[in-house]
Amino acid sequence: MALPYTPGYGYNPYQFGQVNPLQPQMDRLANMQAQYQPQVPQTNQGILWVQGEAGAKSYLVAPNTSVLLMDSEESRFFIKTTDNAGMPTLRTFEYREVTAGDTPAPQKQPEMSMDDKYVTRQEYNDLRGKYEELYGLLETATKPTPDNNRKGGRDNGKSSV
Repeated sequence: MALPYTPGYGYNPYQFGQVNPLQPQMDRLANMQAQYQPQVPQTNQGILWVQGEAGAKSYLVAPNTSVLLMDSEESRFFIKTTDNAGMPTLRTFEYREVTAGDTPAPQKQPEMSMDDKYVTRQEYNDLRGKYEELYGLLETATKPTPDNNRKGGRDNGKSSV
């Protein structure tokens, strides 16, 4: 059998309806390879995992950016933030699972002794009385007397010192 020849194009196996006899086998091989390719687990988009604090410290962050980094070793996460110059700050947080039966315990405020911070009405009135007494003494000591203001008064302009 003569091979089909197209002038200027060389050998053409598809001319006159002739098909490559290996083509169905190649298609079947490609289908079988596609079935047995290992499935790559889909990664969580947007969650960045690091190994411990050292991994978080070494993770590079662009200037003026904040990144949430999840620790793959412990129940922690990190927020790494950089300023304009690219200087990083790393904050570390711990987390735990909250179940439906958990009710958050109210945080107890530390007890403070209010005895030192406030005064009673009686103490206030006593202090006010002392203040008014001192203020009155100060006003009379600095108030010029009418006799000292006139020229030729009692001292005739002479200093008493």
